[in-house]
Amino acid sequence: MPVDTQLNGSAQGSPSPPPIPIGNTPIGDSIISWLTEKVREAEDFLQAQPGWSKIEQAIAAINGDDKGYDPTKKLSQTRTNRIGKIFEDLAALLTDTKPFWDYQVSNRRFEQHANNYGKLATYWYQGRNIDLRLAECIQYYAAAGTGYLHVYWDPEIGDIAARSLDPRNVLPIRPKNYESLESCSGVVVRDKVPVNYIRDRYNEQVDPDSDGSAQTWLENAVGSVNDNIVSPIMRWVKGSNKKTSPELPRIPTVWLYTCYLKDSRTNDTKSTVYMGDWERNAETGEMKALQNWSYKVAPDEDLYPHRRMIVWAGSKKLYDGPSYYWHGQFPIIKLTLQPRPWTWLGKAPVWDLLRLQDSINNLLRVVDDHAAQVAQPGSIHDKNSVSKSTFDTFDTRKPGYKIYQNPLAGKGIQVIAPPALDQAIFEQIKWIMDEMKELAGVADLSKMMQLNQLPSNSTVEAILNSLTPALRFRSRILEAFTRQLAMQLAYNFSQFYTLPMRVTILGPGGVTQDDFDYDPGTLIPDHPFPHEWEEFTDETTGSKGMRLNPKAVLEGPRPRYDRAKEFLRRFAFKIQPGSLLNAAQVEQKMIYLQLARAGIMDVFSLWEILGLPNTGVLPDNVRTIPERLAYQQKLGIGMDVNPAGRKASGQEQPRLKMSESG
Repeated sequence: MPVDTQLNGSAQGSPSPPPIPIGNTPIGDSIISWLTEKVREAEDFLQAQPGWSKIEQAIAAINGDDKGYDPTKKLSQTRTNRIGKIFEDLAALLTDTKPFWDYQVSNRRFEQHANNYGKLATYWYQGRNIDLRLAECIQYYAAAGTGYLHVYWDPEIGDIAARSLDPRNVLPIRPKNYESLESCSGVVVRDKVPVNYIRDRYNEQVDPDSDGSAQTWLENAVGSVNDNIVSPIMRWVKGSNKKTSPELPRIPTVWLYTCYLKDSRTNDTKSTVYMGDWERNAETGEMKALQNWSYKVAPDEDLYPHRRMIVWAGSKKLYDGPSYYWHGQFPIIKLTLQPRPWTWLGKAPVWDLLRLQDSINNLLRVVDDHAAQVAQPGSIHDKNSVSKSTFDTFDTRKPGYKIYQNPLAGKGIQVIAPPALDQAIFEQIKWIMDEMKELAGVADLSKMMQLNQLPSNSTVEAILNSLTPALRFRSRILEAFTRQLAMQLAYNFSQFYTLPMRVTILGPGGVTQDDFDYDPGTLIPDHPFPHEWEEFTDETTGSKGMRLNPKAVLEGPRPRYDRAKEFLRRFAFKIQPGSLLNAAQVEQKMIYLQLARAGIMDVFSLWEILGLPNTGVLPDNVRTIPERLAYQQKLGIGMDVNPAGRKASGQEQPRLKMSESG
């Protein structure tokens, strides 16, 4: 989570602002008791959701926990972990996505901004391994029905960071619908951290949940029902043999809570209130914001236009002030790929596989036990003709055994061969394995990844028809998830990426004309509001144009966060429907190839859609397709078609065929 200096809503070294009325949401120390009540309410809400009790079962099945194994048992205890394999395949297939998206704007003046946002997003996505964070979200979805991605500013690395969150540690406050967190009044994220973390990051000493004298910090983390939310690695360490493994250091821990809250209170005083971290200049008396999320609130204006943020541990409040982010949303994005209108968590694919996994294990044990009977069949000994010593030492599995048989003294030893195993058992095992893939959706995704194995008529239409309704639905949810991520990133780039950072990443192309306006060094224009401009007619030429009105010039630029909202609402975050999955991009690649052959598409755009490396960087004034075509013609490059033979239609994928000569 992002951490910075403690903000208290007043300026350091200056008189405290006028008191703010409490209203519906408490302020001061009373907010902690209010939030503690909301945490308990959210916990009860989550535990009442359908499938909540299956989460632990699903995680145990994925990890292959086998607590019931008894080495003394003679019967088979064979088991296979098909759930773990499907879990891995599902995460891998659903994260085989495009690593970027496009920002578009109608105003040509801001095309460079849109281009820069797209390049920054690509750089950030690849540089911060966001595909791995997304994979973790998919894994949480597979086990719990929902995953979360927390996108935040991390001052330690000086960049935007992202991490996946366990859905049992994300507590929604009074959701109105189950679509996203934006329907909630607030959201609380909890993390188990050592108390030294609180001291080092917040300069505060808090009482631990455990003093660490009786338990290790790991045992503290899994000691109660609500605390039983740890990673598989921690579970493995905790369950290891304490006699052979060294004892972990005893580190006291505490739950750290971060709440993002909708607070609609306004400044009912007659004075300006300074929100965030400020300081007063001793000589001039002017107030200076120490962070870019600090702002002034005039009378009757909203105190928390970008949401409120509270951080606490135990009973001690560590931070209570404005949220850091200009986008004014919760910086936590909910991913539920199988939503249901009656449950917050949705439906996890692993839940349907639990009983099937038990069934396939039972059938495998039947096969195993039958094989043991074939290898060592039973025998009947006539006590009138078989001695006790022979009975004790006789073993039907021993190869080449020999026995004396006297028919006159009795029946002797009779070896009883087991009945033949019903072949329907193997058909049932195969059906269960196929059914598990079908229910989890792995079968549909696998078909998309094996396009070279489609029938010979694998045209673009056949490829599109292979997209099942379930796969299209998941793709649309991923697109909505990515749109929200793209929107928040655009705000975060505008807020946190300085001009030197952009130039380092993008080179000279990262500089825009708005970096040299009345508010230099930022992507946000100084006057983006329409009412700040007026139409005028040039007396010399008679041409019409737009200019700042005198009032806007006198008032100067408004705060950056206000201008960012006005500016970024003009951008569209373009994602081609069904294009997120890489396997679904075949149609688009075919279209680009046909257009390039026809001479109405440049080779640079074709290279980009094909994902070819070493394509180089185009000049800054070469952006659109017509400009790229002109630049391509200037370089004298293009597509050459072999005049011999029948021309390729471009409707089928190229295939690699290998033949061996005799």
